[in-house]
Amino acid sequence: MSELVDLIFFSEKRKEILILLAKGPKSVDEIKKGLHGGGLSIMPQLKKLKDMDMIVQKGDIYELSDIGEIISKKMLPLTDLLQVFEGNKDFWSKHDRRPIPEHLIKKMYMLGKCQLNEPDLDHLFEFPKDLKGILFRSQRLRSFYSFFCPDCPSIQATCAENGAEVDLILDEKVYLRLKNDFKDKYRLLLKNNVSLYIYRGEIKPSSFIISNEFMMLKLFGKEGEFDHRNIMSFNSSAIEWGNELADYYIGLSEKVN
Repeated sequence: MSELVDLIFFSEKRKEILILLAKGPKSVDEIKKGLHGGGLSIMPQLKKLKDMDMIVQKGDIYELSDIGEIISKKMLPLTDLLQVFEGNKDFWSKHDRRPIPEHLIKKMYMLGKCQLNEPDLDHLFEFPKDLKGILFRSQRLRSFYSFFCPDCPSIQATCAENGAEVDLILDEKVYLRLKNDFKDKYRLLLKNNVSLYIYRGEIKPSSFIISNEFMMLKLFGKEGEFDHRNIMSFNSSAIEWGNELADYYIGLSEKVN
């Protein structure tokens, strides 16, 4: 077993070949083209995988063996999970992960490769302009806020006015501030049929946004401190994961309208 683990995980190139072939049979040229680091010295790696009966060769075409297919199916979620933490371990280890329900912790591999964003200090409370354009063309937008974002009510209302289905989940204190201190923005949300929800739970994320094109998540620090950094992913599986997170919090919230 140790030899098999060494074969797969101690060579990035062999691991990439298996991931590539999990998507279907490939020729040598297609494998070379699909490798992230290029196709140099590919033949020795293919031979090692063949010798361990992980892949089979049919002419110039390589494909997974039955054993290779079983192992690849088990390997892919782990590979995806490692991508979630690659370069972002500090974020996940120093933040309160309790707001992520257990069933979604078990499916964190769906997030795939994430990027860690740290806003410019001069624009900490401004919504990123490049993301506004993405949101304004979204067909669906689902958001959660534990803090008051001045730009967000107008963005949500504009998205709804553009025809998007919009769910906005707010911590109770944030909802009351919006309703009492920003009455024009509140009325605008209702006018544009934004579905408003009040969340009263103690355990909560800082915020999240799920659109048709990306998922963004902010968590509080382990001591409850606010952090402007966020994790973002454009993977379709991450968006699916984010929608499950939104469903979870909507299920714990009270619908206003």
